Amino acid sequence: MNDSIFSQIWRWSGSMAAHARIPFPGLDSLRTNHSQAWQDLFILTMLGGKRNGRYLEVGGHVPIDNNNTCLLHQEFGWQGVTLELDPAHFPLWRDQRPESTFLIADALAVDYAQALPLWFGDEVRRLDYLQLDIDPSINTLAVLKRLPLETWRFSVITFETDAYTGDMRARDESRQILAAHGYVPVARDVCVLFPPVSPQPIPFEDWWVDPAAVAPEIISTFQRINAGTGLPQNLLFSS
Repeated sequence: MNDSIFSQIWRWSGSMAAHARIPFPGLDSLRTNHSQAWQDLFILTMLGGKRNGRYLEVGGHVPIDNNNTCLLHQEFGWQGVTLELDPAHFPLWRDQRPESTFLIADALAVDYAQALPLWFGDEVRRLDYLQLDIDPSINTLAVLKRLPLETWRFSVITFETDAYTGDMRARDESRQILAAHGYVPVARDVCVLFPPVSPQPIPFEDWWVDPAAVAPEIISTFQRINAGTGLPQNLLFSS
């Protein structure tokens, strides 16, 4: 995709809609996206442009730039809970996403078995999106181990492995845990453009789905493409 719209800054433009591998309702009307590596479009692609979904965002950081739930919340009516350790980010969330639920909390200290029913109710133990992204990646793994995976399901999961650092503990063990609970990796070692580390895209994340929530033909399509590329735009768009 050299010298194309896809080799430019990793942000949505309307001209990309015609290249979407799996179009979804609402794609043609998008004005922008916000994720660092197209995670928001990945989630919507997996779930057919789902509206009014529910998410748990562990590691919220800032509310708009490089945020995975901003588009879901603002344009598709999703609601959820965002956990963030650093209270310095609270003013931005209060001012820029005042209708979002943003909690200053240590994700490593939360009892999720008790918290999830309080946050989302206990009738439907399924969330449409789970983001796991705190630093370092070994802490992200620790959060995964605290989740009630036996009783709650997550339709789409993005797990930040930070494999580019060379520390593969979180990546390898998270793969074992999620696979053992019936989740399917649709993209491994997804890359991101992060110039402070490298001028080339670096592997930093795994993308998973619950096969009970995502069509098998979508899963197989992404897995086949992922075998030859780690670039998220290659997964989502055809040149």
